[in-house]
Amino acid sequence: MKFYDIMFRKNSVALVALILVSTCNFAQKGTQSPYSVFGIGELNMGQYAAFMSMGGVSMACTDSTIANFNNPASYAFFNRNRPVFQIGMNGKFSTFETSSSSSNQRYLGLNQFQLGLPIKKNWGASFGLLPYSFTGYTIANYSIDYSTDSDGDTSIFVNEGSGAVSKVFLGVAFKAINSSRLDTNYSKKDTAIVLKTHILSLGVHGNYLFGTSTKTQSFERFYYVGIGNYNSRVESSLRISNPTTDFGFTYQYYFRPVHVDSLINGSISIGASYSPAFKLRAYQDLTSYTYGGNFYLDSVQYAYVIDTVENVVDNKGSIYIPEQYKLGIEYRIGWQPSRKGERLLRLACDVNFQKWSAFYEEFGGSQSVSPFRDRLSLGFGMEYSPVVGNDPTISILSRTNYRFGFNYTQTELSINGTNLDNYGMSFGIGIPLNINSTNTNVNLGATLGNMGTTSGGLIRERYIGVYFGISIIPDRNELWFVKRKYD
Repeated sequence: MKFYDIMFRKNSVALVALILVSTCNFAQKGTQSPYSVFGIGELNMGQYAAFMSMGGVSMACTDSTIANFNNPASYAFFNRNRPVFQIGMNGKFSTFETSSSSSNQRYLGLNQFQLGLPIKKNWGASFGLLPYSFTGYTIANYSIDYSTDSDGDTSIFVNEGSGAVSKVFLGVAFKAINSSRLDTNYSKKDTAIVLKTHILSLGVHGNYLFGTSTKTQSFERFYYVGIGNYNSRVESSLRISNPTTDFGFTYQYYFRPVHVDSLINGSISIGASYSPAFKLRAYQDLTSYTYGGNFYLDSVQYAYVIDTVENVVDNKGSIYIPEQYKLGIEYRIGWQPSRKGERLLRLACDVNFQKWSAFYEEFGGSQSVSPFRDRLSLGFGMEYSPVVGNDPTISILSRTNYRFGFNYTQTELSINGTNLDNYGMSFGIGIPLNINSTNTNVNLGATLGNMGTTSGGLIRERYIGVYFGISIIPDRNELWFVKRKYD
């Protein structure tokens, strides 16, 4: 029996279990924001914990211990025979405020499953599952009319929504250029020899989006005088699905002086991706009816349909999602102050633009006007590693990666002439561990942020985002996909 067959069978059950758990969790409500009423919901910006700790920057990241979904070209940097299993979770503790009131909400759930596979030299692949957007809100407005009775007639308007759009993906990447050469004229010192490396990698994603969202609008009124009050309700559901693609590249220039007097080395990386515009195939169901009793008011414990006003099933249409551009740059500098190991400092920034002003929905030959403006995100982050690597003889604090970052987003939302922006500060750590012949990286992060404003009758969200991620990689002595035989 071959060695890699044993390793696959040993871990296949756990792998299937992780996929099933991921699918179930993505179906849950992942937001409580009232702004998820627009479009296909609130976009999932909760990336993997290591990236969120650095302000969300990731485009130029080529870390072989992390599967970076945001740029498919990064898959070419996986180490040979050492795949990456990756699970991510995130949570959000939010306070929604108006000019006169506030409400606290919280969410915690699975956010990512990904498996990165080194195929062969200079080639890598990855597949996984993650949420694309969430819909989840409940907005209720009460009013009391005293014109008909001194006790007042109570009315309530309720707007509710729930659902999610998920993305399953398969990506592949290769290093189109991977060259190194020695340069003897790099330094003023005649004895200096510098190893220079140029790496260009290209990657592509094949994605499939699918999901369902439901929205309900209800109006109820309870009369203290008289009977026979009729209430109204509109229920709509949207089912969407469609394949999409992403393209990415990274370029890395790496230099390392090779002589006893030089301790400093570094690299500059540039990464970018492009997601073409696409139309989501959509089916809409719509039912509106009047009913007696109440769903929400406590006076009556039941509700019954009186008359169906409209019933539409499988109304076929499309939703246009505009193109997206991402660009990032990263600078790394390493130095070795002692024989205990090399230190590393990473500085990175990202820019993300998507033309949401071109968004539209089309059903029954009628095309809606985009309610959005263009979306622009900026992120800056840094990471400091006292000792690079996972040497168990060195203290855990020295091997821990320390991260910090900022982010700003001009969101696609503009309501009543007021633009809604999102900004925050993030921090976190990455802890390398040796567990059961694996190199396990545990990543923890948090973000303090603010979304929106209370002016103009709008809602502001103050939140704390928390992130947890774990990446599991075989140890050097437990390499996968190596064709060995034993008696």
